[in-house]
Amino acid sequence: MYPVSLGYGEAVKRIRALLKNGHSSEALLTCVFTIEKTAYRTLRMLVVSAGFPSVQADILMKSFRGFENIKGVWQCFDPAHEGLAEFIPATTLLTIKKGQEMRNKLVHGSRVYPLSECSAVAKDLLTELSVVRGAFESRYGYDGWTKMKVRKKSRLHADPRVAVPS
Repeated sequence: MYPVSLGYGEAVKRIRALLKNGHSSEALLTCVFTIEKTAYRTLRMLVVSAGFPSVQADILMKSFRGFENIKGVWQCFDPAHEGLAEFIPATTLLTIKKGQEMRNKLVHGSRVYPLSECSAVAKDLLTELSVVRGAFESRYGYDGWTKMKVRKKSRLHADPRVAVPS
């Protein structure tokens, strides 16, 4: 995965270079992982925004590996309590799911795809990556590609519903 410091533009440029140089299956793998990592980083930002210190957010995020797990908990941390399917088009989610299935079969050696199919799906995934990134940017003002400030002190329990010992 490309680090945040590299930037979104450079990550896309490198994926396009993989496609251009005939490394279609590698481009497919990288696209899927980049989409998952973008969603993961954005969810982590939502966890920190909800009041968790960064250290606790990191502990929580270990339980949310994989795009399906991220989708499952998204509404818990979304400020409007909506899931990804509420603001990311269904066609985008279907394309991502197709890419994930192909990636998993390639990685586990259960299926080999023609390079032309890998290339076509990787190009579709690149388009969907920009859709996902744009949806996050417009909804949260954060697209998963900038460094977040660390929260050292918890903001949880500011308005507790149970007695919190002092």
